[in-house]
Amino acid sequence: MKYCFVIARQCVAPKGGIKVQAEMWKTGLEKLGHTVMMAGSWDTPDWSSFDAIIIFDYAPGIAHLAESLAKENPHLVIAPIIDPSWSACIYKFFVKYWGAKKFLGLSSRFHDLWLARKFPCLWLVRSEEERHMVNYALEIPQDKIVKIPLHYRIPPLEGFPEKEDFCFHASRLKSANKNVPRLIEAARKYGFNLKLAGHLMGDSERVWLNGLIGNAKNIEYVGEVSEAELLDYYKRAKVLALPSLFEGVGMVALEGAAYGCEIVLTNFGAPKEYYDGRAILVDPKSVDEIGQGITKAIKEGFSQPELKTYIENHYSERALMHELNEKISASIGI
Repeated sequence: MKYCFVIARQCVAPKGGIKVQAEMWKTGLEKLGHTVMMAGSWDTPDWSSFDAIIIFDYAPGIAHLAESLAKENPHLVIAPIIDPSWSACIYKFFVKYWGAKKFLGLSSRFHDLWLARKFPCLWLVRSEEERHMVNYALEIPQDKIVKIPLHYRIPPLEGFPEKEDFCFHASRLKSANKNVPRLIEAARKYGFNLKLAGHLMGDSERVWLNGLIGNAKNIEYVGEVSEAELLDYYKRAKVLALPSLFEGVGMVALEGAAYGCEIVLTNFGAPKEYYDGRAILVDPKSVDEIGQGITKAIKEGFSQPELKTYIENHYSERALMHELNEKISASIGI
């Protein structure tokens, strides 16, 4: 199969989840012998030459993008990556009704996604929650929606690593959904060791983070880590915490679990689907639940090493990329 990947919006952060997902799928498909081109705004490939074009994410103008690409190649697939902070009915209101493009030229990225809905032949989702959003809010039939869970992108780890008593968190730290202020407050209140990694955009975000940490000796910002450093933290951390206010999957938690971390996870949304009861779930708006969950995981453990084995058996790259290719091939009749 010959694929083309297109990202609907500009990616500024170097390790944004959308970009990472696209790169993961590219790597996985290429390992199976398929060809993947990642097209940018300046590229003008022969769009008709691809067996399938996959659009990742949605942004203002996606209706025009999808319509134009569908004219060149009807084998258009979309992975919308819907991580809503609203209920399904509120999200549907913004998607279906919040725009008057036909008469007034007004729209939003949400309504543009509604206008683009008739062009893809297949919708790829990462969870049952995202399936519900696509089916209910966008009114896409179930037979046009396929769930492909994200796989962990890091090399499998032989054996079980020696752990240290600290909690690790990696993200775009200033992103509101990552809930870093409450995580830091929980570490200050409950006294567990917390190491934070991730990209900070400019001096203002560094000042913001330093202000949250203050003089706490048990909290450390370790910087924007390399891939090798990230894997080392996964191996050493007893706990990985992701108490997000909203989250699509939470790749760092999946990767941490594959390297033996106990997982303390938001009870909001889809991420918990991936663990089948093997993660400690917390209310992300409760500093006490976050703190108590992490403290319990550090002192008592929860589901490791069973969780490591579960992740390895259910979210391998090869199995899920085979399924991705098979589902797309079937939808376009190849």
